[in-house]
Formats: sequence, structure tokens, C-alpha cells
Amino acid sequence: MIHKKALIISLSIIVVITFLSGCVNNEKSTGNNFHLSLSGESENWKVSSYNILIKPDALKAGNGNLTMKNKAEFNTDFLSIRVHAVIDNEDRIIQGKSIQGSESNITQTSTGVTEGGTFIDEEGEPISLENISDIYMTIEWHDIKGANKEEIDLFDPEVAS
Repeated sequence: MIHKKALIISLSIIVVITFLSGCVNNEKSTGNNFHLSLSGESENWKVSSYNILIKPDALKAGNGNLTMKNKAEFNTDFLSIRVHAVIDNEDRIIQGKSIQGSESNITQTSTGVTEGGTFIDEEGEPISLENISDIYMTIEWHDIKGANKEEIDLFDPEVAS
């Protein structure tokens, strides 16, 4: 009977230690995650619900909605969307999407989503929100007059503070 109680106590202690060590590791891996839900607009475009998730091992960007303002329908054979992040004073494209060829209605467009490894700072560490000084989207499209280009500011840490 004593051996049975000692075995139960030993197993209980092992389970508690395993649980607590799992909690410590989990806290470290989630401590540097950042989620941004961004929006903005320019003369002809409005972007909403553009999400960026920064983790120590991955960067995921997209799932936003791009809307052409004051148009019920607009067909073109070219649309290009690029999302830029200024990271440690270096402008980097973090997502891009292009539609070209056959005519498409672009008044309501999803940005799509991209996921990959995170960016590394000068010390070789994964970036955090403090490394980012600006996030903006460039939109290029064609109409009957030719090529057009606009920029939408999505994130400025000085304004966000």
C-alpha cells in the first residue's frame, strides 16, 4: 500500500513539473508576437482589415479588402498591389499581388495573404514592432487614359502612439 501511494505521489509530481515547464516555454514563444489590423485610403482607393502578424519565426500579411471609391464597376487588364514595410530604415516589400491580362472588375479586390519567415535585424534577431517605422500600400492600375499609381499609408508608429 505504501508503494502504491509513493508511486501516485511521484507521478503527480512529474505531471506538475511537466505542466509547469510547458507553461514557461509557451510564454517565451508567444512573448514577441504582434498583430496589426490596418486601414487607410487615398483619392481613389480604400483598404480595410489588412492584417500583419509578426512572430519570432514567421511574418504573415494580408487578408485585407481593397475597394475602389465611387465606382460600382471598373474593368481593367492591369492591377498591381504592393505592401511595403520600412524595417530598420530599409524599404521592403512584404506582399504583392498582380492581375493582368484579361479584363477584370477591380472595384472589390482581396489582397490575398502571404506567409513566410520573419525578417532579421542588424543583430541577427527577429524583428519586432519597434523595428518598423512605416507600412504603406502602392496600387497601380490602367484606365482609358493610361497608367495610374497611388499610395495608401497604413501604419505610422508616431501617429499610432
